[in-house]
Order: sequence, then C-alpha cells, then structure tokens
Amino acid sequence: GIYIGEGNVIHLTPGGGQEVQFVLSSSLRNASSNPCPNCGHRPSNNGLMSSCLACFLNGGNLYRYRYGVSVAYLLAKGPRGHCTRSMSDPPETVVRRAIFFLENGSGDYDLVNNNCEDFALYCKKG
Repeated sequence: GIYIGEGNVIHLTPGGGQEVQFVLSSSLRNASSNPCPNCGHRPSNNGLMSSCLACFLNGGNLYRYRYGVSVAYLLAKGPRGHCTRSMSDPPETVVRRAIFFLENGSGDYDLVNNNCEDFALYCKKG
C-alpha cells in the first residue's frame, strides 16, 4: 500500500468477489457487513481502496520497503525483498499517482500481473 498521510493508505485488493486467502499485507475483511468507524473501509469497484492504517494492517505488522539503499546495507540485509538500490520518486509524486489510480482505476486485480505489490511499485517508481 501507499501511505498518503493523515493515517490513510491506498492499496489494491481483489475486488468483485475475488478471494485470495494468503494476502499478507492488506485486510480482506468484508467491508460492507462491518465497516470501520474511522474510514468506512469500503473498496471501490476496481479493487483499489483507501482505508485507515489500522484496517490496512488488519492486526498485522507494518513493513517498510526501502529505496536507494547503499551496497553495504543491501549486502548486510540480504536480498529478502525489503529494499532496493534504485531510487523512489518524490513522495508528492507517489501520493499523486496513488490518488489518481484510486479515482480512475488500475485494471482488474491479478495475483501475478497486477497485484498490491505491482500497484505500490508503480506508484513509487512510475
């Protein structure tokens, strides 16, 4: 997901009745039957949703992906999928992209080709 400030996250989830049982980072709670009192936790038709950080985490841990790390940091941490030497675009560009996709859609969720990680990486790097 992309943290957009003020406790809110935009993230891509399976929409339209799709179910993925092993998604680790974002909540798949049925928003229509028990909405969050803070954010409503209501997905849009295209699978993108804006929710509060608590709903996004759904009791899980927050993991931050790091961009622009040094070679020394990368070697010390190992290639575990949590960092990269490449740089991210500026935060205002990242947030603008996430909001654009929330308002306009990003295509149907696909576990392999258009998933939550793909959405976040595109927002971060274009």
